[in-house]
Amino acid sequence: MSEIYEMDSFFLAYVKWHYSQGLKELFGVTENFLWFVSNFFSFRLLFKTLFTPWKKLGENYEGGFDLTAFASTFIVNTLMRAVGLVTRSLVLLVGFISYILILIFAFFIFIIWVLAPVILIGVAILSVTFFIV
Repeated sequence: MSEIYEMDSFFLAYVKWHYSQGLKELFGVTENFLWFVSNFFSFRLLFKTLFTPWKKLGENYEGGFDLTAFASTFIVNTLMRAVGLVTRSLVLLVGFISYILILIFAFFIFIIWVLAPVILIGVAILSVTFFIV
């Protein structure tokens, strides 16, 4: 431990670290996980390109007045945009579910972290009373 904690007893130094530096590091780890998920799933890029064709597949209309060619090009391009929309929406859904699961998990870890010294003391007292009785 650092010089700040050298004057205190071991238990007091641990409690000070646990509720100050330990909590900062816990929030830092949570922030890193959330950053990773948001960059892994590329939320911004997926929202910007939500309606673009899948893998930029599509047909170009050659011009002129050919109703069949226009309809064929329109259907293929619309279908490719729909495939892109569905695929990107599913990836966004999985990304948001991952993001929310990390937040929920981090909340439970935070609760356990805050209660850990109390639980440790309770277990120590309980074990002592078990051997006394």
